[in-house]
Amino acid sequence: MSVMHKKYFTTVEIFFIASMIGLDFAYGMVVGPLLSATGVLEIIRIDMIIPIMMMLTTRLVVDKFGTLIVYEFVWGVLAMVARPASFAAMPGFLKLIPALTYGIMLDSLMELFKQKLYARILIAGVVGSIVYQFVFTGMRILYGLPWSEAVQILFGIRLVTTIVVNVLAIHLTYLIWTSVERTGWVRRIQSWRTS
Repeated sequence: MSVMHKKYFTTVEIFFIASMIGLDFAYGMVVGPLLSATGVLEIIRIDMIIPIMMMLTTRLVVDKFGTLIVYEFVWGVLAMVARPASFAAMPGFLKLIPALTYGIMLDSLMELFKQKLYARILIAGVVGSIVYQFVFTGMRILYGLPWSEAVQILFGIRLVTTIVVNVLAIHLTYLIWTSVERTGWVRRIQSWRTS
């Protein structure tokens, strides 16, 4: 008698994750340059509210460890190819280190407090973003960014504004998820796990 092994991600889940990554990437390709032209992104990355909400919502729909690791890996590869200047001119595949670290942190933290939705996404979003900023800045320092007083001040500002942006994205995620979690399309995606 042969044992059938189920795939970790179903075809429907892979399609959903890929669709969300595509939407996220397209959003970044359009909105990022528009906001960059205004100079507002030098102060606060408000363009990240929607992508963070999309990542967290993707993880809630496909609630499996590894969802956001895959999400960040694919997004990072797309960004390397289509936007070579992304990740502050880090060389080659080293650009993936901050993205993968972020995915691992988010996925790991999303495993906590599964019965308390807001606490779960709040801790994942805020702690994940803080770790990402430390890794991102650390990688830039390894590749020549001097740890000067100006860089330290900018890092502090970036850390505070990142937390603000993430809290806004978390609240938006909460509002959207509580509106869609019992809808037919979410149930259909999730029902494939047991079929």
